[in-house]
Amino acid sequence: MRKHLLLFLYFMFFGLSGAEAQLYVGRACLANPNDPPPANPMPGSPPPPVSCNENTYFFDHTINSSADSWTWNFGDGTPERSSLGRNPSHVYSPAQVNTTVTVTSKVYSLNTLLQTNTRPVNIGYYPLQPMFEKKLRAETTICGGSKVKLDPYEGQSAPNGVRYKWFPNGETTSTIEVGEAGCYSVEVIDEFSKCSRFATITVKVCYEEQSSGGGSERWYFGHGSGMEFTMTGDEMVQDSLDEDGSLNPRPEIENPVFNPSNPRINNDFEANEAAAGVLNKGNATVLYTDGRKIFSGEDDSEIPNTTGGSLKDVGTQGVAIVPKPVCAACDFVYYYVFTVDETTGILSYSVVDMRDNDRKGAVTESDIPLAVNMTTKMTVERGADDASYVVYAFDKNSNNFRYFTVDSVGVVAGPEVNLTAPATEISSGYVTVSPDQSILAHGMLINGENVVVLMSIDRSTNQLSEIGRVNLGADPATIYGLAFSPNGSLLYVTLQGDGAGIPSKLLQLDLSSGDPAQIQSSVKTVASGNEKFGAVALGPKYGDGSKFVYITMENRNVIHYLQDPDEIITSTPAIVGFTYTQATGHAVAGTTKLGFPNIAAPLQEDDGGGTGATYSGNCMNAPTSLNMPAICDPFENEVEWIVEGEKKTGAQVEYTFSKEGWHEIYITIKVSKPSTINISGIKIPGPHCTTILDTGRIYIKPAPKLTIPDPLYLCPEPPYNGLTYEPKPTGGSTFEYEWLTIFDSPVHAGYRDPVLKLIANTSSGSFKVKITNEFECATVLPFQVEEACEPIVEIPTAFTPNGDGSHDSFKLITHFIERPKLEIYNRWGEQVFQTDNMDLRWDGRYKGQLLNNQLFAYVLRYYARDFPQLGEQKKVGSVLVLSGQ
Repeated sequence: MRKHLLLFLYFMFFGLSGAEAQLYVGRACLANPNDPPPANPMPGSPPPPVSCNENTYFFDHTINSSADSWTWNFGDGTPERSSLGRNPSHVYSPAQVNTTVTVTSKVYSLNTLLQTNTRPVNIGYYPLQPMFEKKLRAETTICGGSKVKLDPYEGQSAPNGVRYKWFPNGETTSTIEVGEAGCYSVEVIDEFSKCSRFATITVKVCYEEQSSGGGSERWYFGHGSGMEFTMTGDEMVQDSLDEDGSLNPRPEIENPVFNPSNPRINNDFEANEAAAGVLNKGNATVLYTDGRKIFSGEDDSEIPNTTGGSLKDVGTQGVAIVPKPVCAACDFVYYYVFTVDETTGILSYSVVDMRDNDRKGAVTESDIPLAVNMTTKMTVERGADDASYVVYAFDKNSNNFRYFTVDSVGVVAGPEVNLTAPATEISSGYVTVSPDQSILAHGMLINGENVVVLMSIDRSTNQLSEIGRVNLGADPATIYGLAFSPNGSLLYVTLQGDGAGIPSKLLQLDLSSGDPAQIQSSVKTVASGNEKFGAVALGPKYGDGSKFVYITMENRNVIHYLQDPDEIITSTPAIVGFTYTQATGHAVAGTTKLGFPNIAAPLQEDDGGGTGATYSGNCMNAPTSLNMPAICDPFENEVEWIVEGEKKTGAQVEYTFSKEGWHEIYITIKVSKPSTINISGIKIPGPHCTTILDTGRIYIKPAPKLTIPDPLYLCPEPPYNGLTYEPKPTGGSTFEYEWLTIFDSPVHAGYRDPVLKLIANTSSGSFKVKITNEFECATVLPFQVEEACEPIVEIPTAFTPNGDGSHDSFKLITHFIERPKLEIYNRWGEQVFQTDNMDLRWDGRYKGQLLNNQLFAYVLRYYARDFPQLGEQKKVGSVLVLSGQ
């Protein structure tokens, strides 16, 4: 059970006119004794919650400034309470009929009775919890062209005395049949207590690609004015060198920038100051309001009000629209429209039900009070869990902030946040929150001076703590708009003049130091003039990309903005990337006024499309894993891949590509309904559902290519005295080496050198080399090292038998050979020299005569000492004799 005050959706109203009609009573809902005990329908899934006796909310709506004490009698025999204030909560038990609540208001110090109000309270049970597939949130898949029956009480008796309302179409039957993909929810409402419960099911059609969102944030403000933010940038596809990723990646935007454009506007939107809008999970505008009327983001038509009521006059920032996150899997059923009545100071909300008015919504509840004596300064942010929302508002009586959270249960009022402030302060300027939601800033007038109050936000509790104040001093212009820069280090502030003799100013505060005195000394005037400045805002509020800070001025048709809002102004006065005196900003339709809208949005979702095929590993000559996730789960999939003309089957296969570069991959997925039929232990597939054809692309990176003689021979004798070997790999431009034993230990201290060095007498054995190129592709090649001396034969190409003592004879250098025989021939094939003694050199003579300069052929035959199995070896070549004759 909640300990905080719960403000529920359905309230029972008993008239709105006259003093006697100022007591509001929320619904009183008790745990249903027929609810089944909690159960885990699937491993790892949470049990459905058991309903509990919830707090019933009461609110004395009597506007009487002298009342400061309320005595409550809840009519169930519990003692009267006089310490609960204007808006208490109470837990009833058990169910009762014709219970009456009574409140007496008075002036405590004078013990003066002002008024007594009574109202009946109907106390009832929640309906039996509806569920789909025994879960509060379920998923099911159907084949195209078929339908599924949705029954929230399948397999059990439906409760009596309830009515049904389905999302998105508002059907009121106990079951519905659907054949379209979408998110469906049912609300089961007890007719007596008005207590209700939800269940949700997502229906998927196999195989039907989901929408990819694509909406853009829109702002509506002024009289028929607005902006839409369009992202531009360089389109970038997935890096082809990524070692894993999608086989059909979506283009991404590099260096995204949000630029303003104009949305369609065809309505009577009129907001002198406050305005608000709310987006859906696809970033499209669902609803927007000028504080008096609510408009559909689909076609700009006015949302009807089925209660007969209307919104209130709001000022500055006194309106916000917040979704009620009933389920995380689909768009929202309800939206709360918060307003602060500028005349009475009452903060209340109305409810828009999106199941009505052809899915565009209709107001089904109005004027549900939350607090009194509030200023028209509030802002809304997503909660820390990204599934709830927080509304911050300022209480002018206590000079304190109050916050209200909105989650799947409803609106929860949190405690006041005390400021260290004198009673002479006035809430004057906007309330704004930094992009990272760590700081809240509020503009105030304290003792006639413009002051920015800075508060830290504890996102886990939504509590605020004052961290400092920046005194901007006394000025005829008063503080109004506030906006943080994208990185949160700068704060922009407008001081509002009268558009005539009192000039307006736009200031920049550097918050990076964190010290209020230093921040105060950093204040720069960005612009000033006789226009009447209004709000400033960072736009758009959501999304990643470069953003601008916008400023609105009264009765203009152009919006100006700072293109480099993170840039610190270095001179005073300064105009940087901003000229407000010329029409160089963004031209808008209609007429601008003083306000920008409060914007709220859920976490964005992009369902995307495609089969989701992925790869892992994309190096040449190494296995690449191709993966296909289950489609239409729990349907059965048969997957066939065609890669380089070769067929592979299975949801996950491995393939080693034979060529580097781009490769097309062709995929066929046959989807069948699940079947439990077994014949002789063989499972028979169910009926065929659909066949999906898909294609993908993959870039195969080059891997190092090399060959190593196997084995390598280590010779312990001179001139080898060991082994030195350097491979010459291709398939890249830079390489890293690792010479390892077969057990992956380094061969020697310099095992990362490109050259393998083994000293004499090193044991022979098994080794391997791992070479990695700049693409991070590696080739591992094993090889053997054996002890043996490979023959060395070095034969000169020329000699000079001229008697000068240098190169006078034909000298061969040989090692590790046996039975050599050298023969030399002249050009006519006549043998001029032969020997089997390598120490015997030819001096260039034949039959005692020195031969003329000419080329002679030689043949050397020998046997390798350590490789007799190779038989006779032969080297053939020529030598030039330069005798000088």
